[in-house]
Amino acid sequence: YVFVILKTGKTKIEDAEKRKELQAGHMKTISQLAEAGKLVLAGPFVQGENLRGIYIFDVKTIEEARELVK
Repeated sequence: YVFVILKTGKTKIEDAEKRKELQAGHMKTISQLAEAGKLVLAGPFVQGENLRGIYIFDVKTIEEARELVK
């Protein structure tokens, strides 16, 4: 397993519709990874400041996990 901590990026998106679109894509990707058996767990951090959430991947290498989060 590979444990991934998701952090807030440098890009600030002010447009609410664009944020909504990106969030929908994020959730679609999570579903696809889970259905493929690659994602064991995903969830947000409620009060993590710049720490946004976690993924736990069922992969053999850190490099494989990096490719999945690109």
